[in-house]
Amino acid sequence: MTRIRIFVAAFIAVPVLALAQPKLEIVGGETYDWGKVVVKNNPLKLVTLETEVTLKNTGNKTLIIDTVKVGCGCTTPQLESKVIEPGKSTKLRIGLNVGLNSGELLKNLTIYSNADPENTGRIMYLKANIFRPITITPNACNFPEIKVGEVAKSSVTLKNNDTRPHIISMLFPTKGITIDKKAPITIAPGDTLQINAQYQGTERGYYNGNIVVVIDDPDYVPFEIAAYGNVKGVDGSDDPSVIKITPVSSSKKESATAPTPEPPRKKK
Repeated sequence: MTRIRIFVAAFIAVPVLALAQPKLEIVGGETYDWGKVVVKNNPLKLVTLETEVTLKNTGNKTLIIDTVKVGCGCTTPQLESKVIEPGKSTKLRIGLNVGLNSGELLKNLTIYSNADPENTGRIMYLKANIFRPITITPNACNFPEIKVGEVAKSSVTLKNNDTRPHIISMLFPTKGITIDKKAPITIAPGDTLQINAQYQGTERGYYNGNIVVVIDDPDYVPFEIAAYGNVKGVDGSDDPSVIKITPVSSSKKESATAPTPEPPRKKK
């Protein structure tokens, strides 16, 4: 009789142990959406979005998060704790570096844990719609290399993405840079304004300046569009103070070979 009871108890315990497992729940769902993010104050402002997500163990066994991998370097995850007991939770802080991007963004990260026996990970999606009422393309005047006496040219385009006009009340180039526009200038909704800039090289060396822009709008502070370039000597020589990095040629990369692996050793 005693043997029968032991056998029955052992038989019941097997499925109970088999059902003991951790379970990962991303509270709020597997997609986090910042929604529409309006970037004012400065069209050239670098933006980083932040949030905090709760990860909960809804299983009956300790949940261990191995790692959180991101889809790109613009996403930064910070996990509060890797070990989560049944019924408990932890925080996953997420930073998304949007930079100067605008429009619809979709990024992702993958959470690997012992709740996933196939080790495929749980994917979480990060969404945002970055709206900049005014955009500048490109974000700086990058002048081509010239020789002393030559003139370098570059341009940027301002676009009004807003539903109302914006008035540029001042355009002020600095450090020898000249432009072809004078304020005040009104940019209607949906319209663009191209600013053509130039710089005449008088001496060898790297130079940089900016174009100060003032918009007649309380939502904006004065901001600067960077402008830079390099002037070579008449003979094409560089200023000794200009440091340049020579990239490794593709031929050198191809000539490099990995060491030959050792053959597997036979077991004695």
